[in-house]
Amino acid sequence: MTSFIDTHCHLDMLESTPEETIIEAKQAGVQRMVTIAVDEPSLDFVSSTVQEFPAVYGSVGFHPHDASKLTKSLLQKIRQLAEEQHKLIAIGEIGLDYHYMNSPAEIQQQAFRKQLQLAVELNLPVILHSREAETDTLNILQEFPVPSHGVAHSFTSSIEMARTLVEMGWYLGINGIVTFKNAEDLRKVVRWLPLERLLLETDSPFLAPIPFRGKPNKPAHIPAIATFIAELREISLEELAQQTTENAQRLFNFVE
Repeated sequence: MTSFIDTHCHLDMLESTPEETIIEAKQAGVQRMVTIAVDEPSLDFVSSTVQEFPAVYGSVGFHPHDASKLTKSLLQKIRQLAEEQHKLIAIGEIGLDYHYMNSPAEIQQQAFRKQLQLAVELNLPVILHSREAETDTLNILQEFPVPSHGVAHSFTSSIEMARTLVEMGWYLGINGIVTFKNAEDLRKVVRWLPLERLLLETDSPFLAPIPFRGKPNKPAHIPAIATFIAELREISLEELAQQTTENAQRLFNFVE
């Protein structure tokens, strides 16, 4: 069976239990998944879940929506978890979101910088969230030294931003949005994107791909996203699966 990795999901937000989700995902060929922290409760969930399930890895960080809640002690907690647990393989989801502005822009930027600095110090990749904040996102990223790197999750920004990130050594996370009728700009990015810089993700339970729109998303939907991208790129599903799995391994350095 063709094998995939879901590089971005939120197992704590799904209706099914992690165990049920993992069983269904494996039946669909999704052998590994990365569950993402966004706030204090999800830090604890991610930390415990990666210890319980071999197929699950995690990232720890504060989403820009919750940037105003990132205290010094919570930043220290993120550091401690990442240092102590080898299956916590990234800092994220962190970044800027100027669409909802759940936290003020200046507070978002401060939290972003603090967590980027932590990623640099721990030599961990970043899982980036950027929405309607291209210029500030890139300016802040470029303040930090190589090998500050990671994946721009749920990428829907411009092809110019895509080119800049790829030149910096970053990856783009592509999910069910690529299947949406109004996503032609994203499809242009995906056609252009070097295959070795592409990662697959669901962002479960959000953004279910066609034909599952309107239903909760889940890691088992990765093959539907992959099939669409393979057809878009005019390559075999097997080639896409193999390359994106290698990409995820290269970025996240999964170890058992």
